[in-house]
Amino acid sequence: MKTLLAISSLLFSLHALAENPAEWVKKADNIRNPAESYEMKIKVETSENTSVFQVYLKGQDKTLIVTKEPARDKGRNMLMLDRDFNAYVPNLKRSMRLSLAQKLSGQVANGDISRTRWYGDYDVTKESENTNEVQLLLKGNKDNLTYAWVRLWLKKGSFAPLRAEYLGLNGKTVLKRAAFEDYKNISGAFRPTTLKIEDTNKQISYIRILSMDKRDFSDSFFTVRNMESMK
Repeated sequence: MKTLLAISSLLFSLHALAENPAEWVKKADNIRNPAESYEMKIKVETSENTSVFQVYLKGQDKTLIVTKEPARDKGRNMLMLDRDFNAYVPNLKRSMRLSLAQKLSGQVANGDISRTRWYGDYDVTKESENTNEVQLLLKGNKDNLTYAWVRLWLKKGSFAPLRAEYLGLNGKTVLKRAAFEDYKNISGAFRPTTLKIEDTNKQISYIRILSMDKRDFSDSFFTVRNMESMK
């Protein structure tokens, strides 16, 4: 009898996990942007220009972004602590607080390369599913997120992110569409290395991960003073 109860309890737990959209989103986060500390080199390609950034991350709430290219933008570094986002402007010799939703370049927002998590920032509802994918609706539950609403498609089984729609404050108007592409083995897992972002005018920008390596950082690495001095 005890064995049957244990088996029933296990099956119930597995079923609950299988039907928990928030856990699916957590798995998707771990695929595209793991919670550990690591360093990335990324390239942002837009119709305006091409930029290269060295990105240092600790957990899901500390990000330091150092501009490497073009040369004229060196020193224009950025720091995210939780949902506070600051950028250093060398010409002004001071940092400015910006919004995560504010445009970085082309169709790319500041938050697209700094705060990229979904789990915990959004309430998740399953909208539909088929044999290949699940469709979720994410409603922001915090202020100052990059996008207030996200419609997200994940691959069934692995919960790898496939594509997304970034929606306006009403949760209906599509502002941008995104596709997670070029899956490769990088930093110990099969991850998307290209994020394609398209606006309603069919203008397209790309965020490409050139490298990703695990590294340990102290909290003191993520400070405004460090942001202002990094080259």
